[in-house]
Amino acid sequence: MRVLLVGDYPPPHGGVAVHVQQLHEYLRGRGVEAMVLDIGKGGRPTPDVIPVRTPTQYGTRLAGFLREGWTVHVHTSGNNPKSWMVAATAGVRAPRSQRVITLHSGLIPDYLRASVSRRAFARVALAGYSRVVAVSEAVGEALARCGVPEEKLVVYPAFCGSQVRPGPVTRELEEARGRRQTLLAMAHHPSPVYGRELMFRALRMLSDERPGVGLAVFGPGTRSEEFLQDARRLGVEELLEDLGELEHATALALMARCDAFVRPTTHDGDAISVREALTLGVPCVASDVCGRPHGTYTFRGGNAVDLAEQVKRALEHGPAQVVSPDAGPVLLKLYGDLLSQPTILGGGETHAAQ
Repeated sequence: MRVLLVGDYPPPHGGVAVHVQQLHEYLRGRGVEAMVLDIGKGGRPTPDVIPVRTPTQYGTRLAGFLREGWTVHVHTSGNNPKSWMVAATAGVRAPRSQRVITLHSGLIPDYLRASVSRRAFARVALAGYSRVVAVSEAVGEALARCGVPEEKLVVYPAFCGSQVRPGPVTRELEEARGRRQTLLAMAHHPSPVYGRELMFRALRMLSDERPGVGLAVFGPGTRSEEFLQDARRLGVEELLEDLGELEHATALALMARCDAFVRPTTHDGDAISVREALTLGVPCVASDVCGRPHGTYTFRGGNAVDLAEQVKRALEHGPAQVVSPDAGPVLLKLYGDLLSQPTILGGGETHAAQ
């Protein structure tokens, strides 16, 4: 078995990149020959990770793996034209290679619903894949409406529970923890989808009842002028612990040390960070904009009052007992099943995929 993962690879530590990294580590830990074609912004030297930064590099490298019969697993958001071009390129006919794709974004249903041409392109782009993995029921239903055959669709979260391994607690994390009687944590991104303003409004309400409360924010954009302006305007500047961009293991260490993790997003597919918090035994509060795992305290999307109430409830009642899913064994079995199927060569000849 030889598996090529195509997608973003950290840094930065976004959801797709983290999943690709963890799946890569899982496969290598099981003795599978696995490599990554990194099409993101990272480029950090890592064993068995090949950075490609131009369409020519991408096409040349991908063609070589397809020609050699590797099982190719593409990971992409599916919520923009560039993402679908990546999907279409890797889905070209290659008789010796099995191909799988995971579509990660919770924006996919809205993106596809907006245009007949988008749905038609998605159907064509996915035609060459043996399996299409949707991270949620909503994403799976949207793809089915595009004409993806039911027998190709697999709905499973892009999460490897066995790979959730917090790093050591840094001095900065320990100091932030020590300054706050109650420490909440939130992953940040400049996109309004991440719900920064909503979280700030809820934090202001919480501080009236819990004087020792603070919010640790980590991720890109926390040092921007726009971020600071929002914090000052909403009166929460003194309540924030700005940790900037963290290595993923350090972010997990923060999660494990906080009193509750909050995901105030306006859209989601299946947020890895929510499942990570639950796996670590940390109370997790998230918007109800998509299906959330058992044990999540959900609030009405866009409602700061309800968000504050659910945070208080989570702090009072604590974490739920959960069993975390693990995509590693599921995908490993899927690859094996596909490799046992015959593939078509020229002239109608068949053979088992290598």
